[in-house]
Amino acid sequence: MAVYEGTRYYPLARPGAVSRRRQAARVRAGRRVSRVPLAMATILVSFLLGLFYLTQTVQTAATNYDIDALIAERTHLTQQLQSLQGDIAEQGSELSVTSRALGLGLSQLGAPAWIPAR
Repeated sequence: MAVYEGTRYYPLARPGAVSRRRQAARVRAGRRVSRVPLAMATILVSFLLGLFYLTQTVQTAATNYDIDALIAERTHLTQQLQSLQGDIAEQGSELSVTSRALGLGLSQLGAPAWIPAR
């Protein structure tokens, strides 16, 4: 029987031994999964979520600012309308119209003339 140097005998069923073929190739090769891509993906997702949150917050603040500006404008217009209604009520009263007409040199009409219908 010839003996070749470098060859060893491995029994098929050693107690506690696991076949090399049952393990994944990267485990057999001594390589492990790197955590760097997972960390970078986590950072990227958290950055995108933060950016989305910031965008929504800014849009909400801008909308609230627009709403507040419109409410202030409505209040101003309501006050202006009430002021104009008061002016109309003052200028449109009979006493005011009569006094302005007399001031312009107009005179009051006499008693109304009734024309009977046929």
